[in-house]
Amino acid sequence: MPTMPLFAYGTLQDDDILAAVLGRSVAGAALPAAIAPGFKAVAYPGRVYPALVACAGATAPGRLIHGLDALDLAALDAFEGDEYRRAPIAIACDGTNISAYVYLPLIDIAPNSPSWSFQHWLSHHKPGLIEAETRTARNLRQRLSEKAPR
Repeated sequence: MPTMPLFAYGTLQDDDILAAVLGRSVAGAALPAAIAPGFKAVAYPGRVYPALVACAGATAPGRLIHGLDALDLAALDAFEGDEYRRAPIAIACDGTNISAYVYLPLIDIAPNSPSWSFQHWLSHHKPGLIEAETRTARNLRQRLSEKAPR
């Protein structure tokens, strides 16, 4: 049964990363642009990926991922690891406000931290990380599918 959508503001916006985590492609029109009002994507300290933090007057861009099931969410939770927690927040998409899951950092990160850019990540970090990220995601999915009830 599908759950509420996921708002991806970081590396999960990338079709290759998302496909690696889910084990299937979810590209194109299934990922509409959206924004998280009152939030800002900032650099996660010591990492090349972002954190979403509350910031009055800010707006974080991202994409909505629809059609996720419980196994998808388990794979995404495992991929995000112990640095994030999944929680619902208000998202705006095509002029409509909806609730969507998002991964929020477990540590306090100041909203005045350096901004994080998906385009910068694509050009400077993705090429060196995609193989390792894909391998990690495949291993996580394999472990989760072995635990899933049959």
